[in-house]
Amino acid sequence: MMIESVPFLKLTPIRQEVKAVIDDVLDKGVMMNGDYLVRFKEEFSKYLKLQHIIPTANCTDALEIILRSLGIKQDDEVITTAFSWFSDSSVIQLVGAKVVFCDIDIIHFGIQFSDLEKKINDNTKALILPHLFGLVHPEIEKIVSICAKYNVVLIEDCAQAHGATLNGKLAGTFGDVTAFSFYPTKNLAALGDAGAIATNDEKLAKKCLLWANHGQQTRNEHLQLGRNSRMDEVQAAVLCANLPFLDSDNEKRQKLAAIYYNILADTDCILPPKTDGHVYHQFVIRTDRRDELQKFLLEKGIETDIHYPAALSDMKVFEIKENFYNASKASKMVLSLPIHPNHSEEEIEYVAENVKAFFKG
Repeated sequence: MMIESVPFLKLTPIRQEVKAVIDDVLDKGVMMNGDYLVRFKEEFSKYLKLQHIIPTANCTDALEIILRSLGIKQDDEVITTAFSWFSDSSVIQLVGAKVVFCDIDIIHFGIQFSDLEKKINDNTKALILPHLFGLVHPEIEKIVSICAKYNVVLIEDCAQAHGATLNGKLAGTFGDVTAFSFYPTKNLAALGDAGAIATNDEKLAKKCLLWANHGQQTRNEHLQLGRNSRMDEVQAAVLCANLPFLDSDNEKRQKLAAIYYNILADTDCILPPKTDGHVYHQFVIRTDRRDELQKFLLEKGIETDIHYPAALSDMKVFEIKENFYNASKASKMVLSLPIHPNHSEEEIEYVAENVKAFFKG
């Protein structure tokens, strides 16, 4: 097969199983709080082996709802990474708390463990820890211990880590509470915005449920203030259809990643950590020639992306004066190559061979 172009995202074809459940929702005419929402909560709870699932409209809402349910307020401090998607830090500021950044480990892009304990003080209430690009933070067990030592709530952000594992334990099951995204590009994807909160803490789960649904315990019985952050029935149905394929889809991503590792082994670009539990939401390489390489690949019909072109700590909105060297460095070097279960092995080989040609040219 002659490959002439490779899209960065390849979200089609849509599974027949997905089309079937959408038709079922439309036939039943129940668009909110239907059978599929109940089913998804039960099946995702079983998959994670966590007792409580609170579906939300998106992951950003999930993170904010968690903070509000924990009673995070002005003058409280919440630690997070200086290099991630905007949501992790923005929700901290939205609830009135102080954002405290940690630098990252330049190899795996997660929070630098040596920087974490330095940032904890009496005002520290929580840590939002994203598992970036499909890799469980390699030092998550040490982070759990540090959080327990200082009574800091560990919030896992698993927007990019559905099904990822470390020593056989799933991402999202290490901390006190977890936020998930099911945006269409995710390893477990809906067809629109959707998210969820997962926890074994019954008291916290009840608070999150109130915050997600106008503070209602039952209809028109408002026990507190809240917001409207619900997953609709179509998205719940799509997730029910896609969940049984999550592990096999992740295995496809791992097979595609193996092609990159094989072909790019002797090039000058720095490859992501290779571990059994990595599910490659993104395949992120590093090179000082990032912009030059991206242009070269586009000329070959290959789309790439940059996750992320600016460190959070470098954004004016957070008014941070401290320098985070690794986070800033990563933002200038990272390049995400195509990797999706719908990509063919031939497409990934074409991408890898062209990356290799660039560095050998």
